[in-house]
Amino acid sequence: MKKTVLFLLSSVLIHNMFFSASSSLYEQDFSIKVIVPSTESKLVTSPQPFENDLTSVELTKKMGNGINLGNTLEAFRGYNQSTKRNPSSYETLWGQPEAQSRHFEGFARAGFKSVRIPIAWTNMMDYEHGDFTIAAAMLDRVEEVVNMALDAGLYVVINDHWDGGWWGLFGSADKSHREMAVKMYKSMWLQIANRFKNYSDRLIFEGGNEEHGDGFNLETVFSNKKKGVLSENQKYDCANQVNQCFVDVIRSTGSNNQYRFLLIPGYNTDIDKTSHQSRFVMPKDSASNKLMISVHYYTPSDYCILSEDASWAKVKMNWGSDYEKKIMATNFEKMKEFVDKGYGVVIGEYGVALTKSTKKKEGTVEWLSCVLENCDKLNYCPILWDCSSLFSRTGKIGFKESDVAAIYSNRE
Repeated sequence: MKKTVLFLLSSVLIHNMFFSASSSLYEQDFSIKVIVPSTESKLVTSPQPFENDLTSVELTKKMGNGINLGNTLEAFRGYNQSTKRNPSSYETLWGQPEAQSRHFEGFARAGFKSVRIPIAWTNMMDYEHGDFTIAAAMLDRVEEVVNMALDAGLYVVINDHWDGGWWGLFGSADKSHREMAVKMYKSMWLQIANRFKNYSDRLIFEGGNEEHGDGFNLETVFSNKKKGVLSENQKYDCANQVNQCFVDVIRSTGSNNQYRFLLIPGYNTDIDKTSHQSRFVMPKDSASNKLMISVHYYTPSDYCILSEDASWAKVKMNWGSDYEKKIMATNFEKMKEFVDKGYGVVIGEYGVALTKSTKKKEGTVEWLSCVLENCDKLNYCPILWDCSSLFSRTGKIGFKESDVAAIYSNRE
């Protein structure tokens, strides 16, 4: 009995030493080797033209205003659900239509110059059973959608989004789960990068979404409803290592990926947790001036996120005072440090939720206009989050209301 107690105490001590809140280090080996199948494109077999002298700060000007193809390719299949369906069928799981050429053509007509396509790659990856191979049909479908957007004249950003929250494997107390996270992340991006390595600089890779931070402690299908155990310092260190891994993997695949623009997610994609933070470090890169930083903007959250009262706040139904505009301007100014260091800044998501009765809140047009004005002033690229709330992707393609449409059509 005493031996058992001593063993248990020793185990607790070892666990606490590794995951001590005072430790700032995330101790996981990112040098793990992975083997992936050949995924090279059959459509683009040699390098497309590439504007190699362009810097990431210059690119944000060219990207102009963007829009997300929200709740479509990132609609998640559900844990342990079929990975064998027609890939386009997953796109309708969250109430949106399948991606079509006319959607991207509509974006371009409305004044957008770029589109962000969030993706759930695990829809056709049986990672729950240790297989990190992305089905060829999934890669083919994403390539088809990317080409729809490129053919419409848009810059295109693709990522791995929330994707069922698999990111929580990085914060698991189980070492085998942390190793799984690294293998899965590297395998995923090697397959994606090899598929698109010959594409032009109009295609941009983004290393994740909002999960680089607190998302590392999400519950996963493996965690028996337990969250991860990383301290905030360890989550920062993990985010830095994941971002470095992302850059290294992409660059290793050669061709145009040697110089491709890469979008690095900030910590939680949160401005305050990313800017003026000694704990957040941009990755090193063998290419010059090709990295950008992504943050999201939903401030004030009770106005931007809520459609009705919630447990954490009452819904705010209006916006637009001089004080509120000053707060926005101050928040956006915080990211200027990245531009000053040569990193393009992308506001990867921003928007205002509709009311419970699906009406625009008072001040929505002014809030959107102020976001664009601040981005114009500071040379950021803003990408609107929309899931057919403001911009219809069924019937007549385009903005549903003329006052919102005018914001974008009147800008270059």
